[in-house]
Amino acid sequence: MKKLSKELILETAHNMVVKQGMEKVTLSQIGKELGTSHAAIYKYFTGKEELWTSLSLSWLDNELTKLFPFDTENYSSTKEIVHDWLWSLSESKYKAYQREPEMFKLYTTYIEGNPSVLARHITDLLGSLKEASKIEDKHKLKAILTAFSYFSAPSFAEIWPHIDFKTEFEAVWRLVEKGI
Repeated sequence: MKKLSKELILETAHNMVVKQGMEKVTLSQIGKELGTSHAAIYKYFTGKEELWTSLSLSWLDNELTKLFPFDTENYSSTKEIVHDWLWSLSESKYKAYQREPEMFKLYTTYIEGNPSVLARHITDLLGSLKEASKIEDKHKLKAILTAFSYFSAPSFAEIWPHIDFKTEFEAVWRLVEKGI
């Protein structure tokens, strides 16, 4: 048996959620899968909610690695940077929704459904966009992110497979780019 750690618990929980769905996975089952009791998990997490939130954030960080930091080395304009940053965000979430729907559901519940964690996520996104674009106006940054929420907010995910995602993204971009 591997030595119990926060990372091992998260990895095991991730695999179980992908296979079974978050509703069917309990701390007892995770403990059993790890060859320990569910009580041992409490040394690392205060409960299932903290575990699911940590797992959601870890998964989301992995899905959005292109944004933190966003590589701007080969760009010649702020507009190109903002466009590609937004596309990277949107495409990453869309692909994550398709590839691991159960993890996306967990993310929707434990990040989008938790105002303080959601605020931290949005602050991280705004920080990355600011760093990449060098746009200092926080209201402009928020407006840009808000304009593209249709392509990145989980509440719209079920619509994504039924639209021409890239074409609609570009239509919104043509409206927004004039203000950048």
